[in-house]
Amino acid sequence: MMENKLQNRRDFLRNVMKVGVGVTAMSMLSPVAGVLAEEEKQKDYEWIPSAPPCKLIEEITASDAPEGTRTFKFTTDGRTCSKNVVFDIVGEDQILKNVVYEGGCNGGTQGIGVMAEGRPAAEVADILEHIVCDLKKSGSSCGQQLAFGIKQAMMIINGTPCSGCSGTVCENMK
Repeated sequence: MMENKLQNRRDFLRNVMKVGVGVTAMSMLSPVAGVLAEEEKQKDYEWIPSAPPCKLIEEITASDAPEGTRTFKFTTDGRTCSKNVVFDIVGEDQILKNVVYEGGCNGGTQGIGVMAEGRPAAEVADILEHIVCDLKKSGSSCGQQLAFGIKQAMMIINGTPCSGCSGTVCENMK
């Protein structure tokens, strides 16, 4: 019985020592990790667009779509987890419907879609346009990418010339 208690105490002390050694090692490595983290912080994200925004959107309205419904697929510019977002703009009031992302944080992108459903497209774009996930890393967000897509889709619907194509109407807008 006494030997069992001694063995339990020895095991306890060994475990405490292991934890103590681990904590000591971590505290010794902490300054190194801090330097590495600081070095990473100094690298601000810089995105240089390789294509005008109008080249990132495509109208994909099906031939059997309800009257007044136009469907668009916006390929995100590479700064977010989502690859693209598909959405409908319906009627003269330009109401946003059926927002579906490919990729991205499932809960976040579903939440954006639900909150945007049935609202005027311009209103949704204005709300989401300035939201970014992490300015240092990407400088954008899935919501902001939807805003960019909506604005491009509205330019197509309204026949507005694309500023990214020297003021001419892009092929995607014809």
